[in-house]
Amino acid sequence: MIPLYRLGGVDWLTSQALYHTLPVMHEEGVILCWPLNPYVSLGCHQDWEEFDTTSYVPVVRRHVGGTLVYLDSHQVFFQVILDPSRHSELHTPAKWYRYALYPVIQALAQLGLDAEFKEPADILVNGRKISGNAGGQIEDSVVVVGNILLRFSPEIMVKVRAGSTMLKTAFAEAMSRHLVTLEELSPDRAWTAPDVMDILAESFQRHWSTQSIEFPWNKWRPALETVGQDLIRPDWIKAPGHRPPYHQVKVREGIYLRQPRQNDFSNLVAEVNTEKHCLNALWGLSASLPLPLFPSDVDRHVPNGILRRILYQLLDVPVPDPLYS
Repeated sequence: MIPLYRLGGVDWLTSQALYHTLPVMHEEGVILCWPLNPYVSLGCHQDWEEFDTTSYVPVVRRHVGGTLVYLDSHQVFFQVILDPSRHSELHTPAKWYRYALYPVIQALAQLGLDAEFKEPADILVNGRKISGNAGGQIEDSVVVVGNILLRFSPEIMVKVRAGSTMLKTAFAEAMSRHLVTLEELSPDRAWTAPDVMDILAESFQRHWSTQSIEFPWNKWRPALETVGQDLIRPDWIKAPGHRPPYHQVKVREGIYLRQPRQNDFSNLVAEVNTEKHCLNALWGLSASLPLPLFPSDVDRHVPNGILRRILYQLLDVPVPDPLYS
């Protein structure tokens, strides 16, 4: 029987320390909660420079992957911590997500929403992301964490993400097209975090036979505090991360914003569909190009050799013409 902990509102650091602490204590569980205070969470492979330090919100770096996210009380968290030796469904990362997100998808379906799993780790409704998720192994446990968006402000998310004015503008526009919230999907219903927590709890209990029990705060609080402080150590938070040849912002699975690092085109921002291998949108470009733009169309529509090379780079394809390599 997997314990189910319905914690409700907790302070921002505890909301991250919870799923990091249970693996250290070799405990399984499903935790449902939300942060009482807004903050930013960096993925373990991300670079500190992606955070806009002028936004003045607390920052934590987690030990699972995923992108930089702004988190607040308008999002209900589900945190799944499991021992893979006890569950045959957890042999590969792809299976982690399918298994952990199934009760969440069913909870959304119960609300009449056509939710679908978008590999590797998103949940979409009508093609737009309502739940972004991250996962990994902490100690010997498999951990999958995510959220359900009750409401969301692209303007606030833009403020905490470092980048040029053009990148921030493009990010806000892309989020408005590719993200969706319960409030937008069902505007006639007054959504509250406790309501959504109850719906998620019922789904986990129905599909996994979880057992709702009290969280042992007195017993586990010292470990939670120790682990929480470790997540905000300056050397850990500001550790350098992965830096691709372009600035990149994830919007949803398969959709990214990319901006060249070269000064000549530093104002150019492209929305890249990495599944269809094309450019969906372009900002900061004086010339008009037909969209979507596929690699096979770049030579035909882009006379500028340097710009051609930049667009190929943003599409992650080799430059076909050696003159521009």
